[in-house]
Amino acid sequence: MKTSLYSFFATLAALFAMTPSVMAYDCEVDGIYYSRISATEVEVTNKVFSDQNFAAYTGSITIPASVTYNGKTFNVVSIGDYAFRDCSSITSVTIPNSVRAIKTFAFYGCNAMTSVNIPASVTEIGMGAFEGCASLTWMVLPKGVPAIEDETFFGCKSLKGVIIPESVASVGEEAFSRCSALISIYCLAKDAPKCEPNAFSKVDRTWCTLYVPKGSKTYKDSEIWREFFIEESEEKPDNINMNGTAATK
Repeated sequence: MKTSLYSFFATLAALFAMTPSVMAYDCEVDGIYYSRISATEVEVTNKVFSDQNFAAYTGSITIPASVTYNGKTFNVVSIGDYAFRDCSSITSVTIPNSVRAIKTFAFYGCNAMTSVNIPASVTEIGMGAFEGCASLTWMVLPKGVPAIEDETFFGCKSLKGVIIPESVASVGEEAFSRCSALISIYCLAKDAPKCEPNAFSKVDRTWCTLYVPKGSKTYKDSEIWREFFIEESEEKPDNINMNGTAATK
């Protein structure tokens, strides 16, 4: 699966190299680029759909809930495909509660980004959304996300821990592959989410603790989840601080 995807994107890269940069946005407001998707809504997008996008965004990014352009106000409802692709100078991103979707490969290759908040309003996180975010250390997924798609955190080699909410029913192919620093997974669903065999490829499961609700039985019956060091707990973590500890109540 991964090999075929690499071949596909290598072909795309070759096409981009032979093609002039394509403008991907409809407007720019305060240094953020947007595409209009309805009469009242916009999504964050890339400056150009090519390798030249790497310098479009830098530093700490705060996305607003709405923007005004040509006298009209639009709600910011999504972060588009490849919006921050390869923006290697981004350090953090704050996403507003107006955003409902983080689309395919939105933060692909943002290797200096150490933190990103995902608000409860987000119910969709696309394939490879955080692939290659090598400095990302902790992730709290919002309660409405139904699945962790293929390659979502592939190559996030500094990722220490993740909170997976009760809403997640499946974990896709290579979702956490090569997350070699992963030591804590908080899975809040009483029934173990379906998990692809290679979802945690290159993760040392004997040293990674899987925290599950007390009384959960299906994790120990799962071919994948049972390979982790499983610890049952009555506590539910509300958030994780950047020092690597979970706050519970």
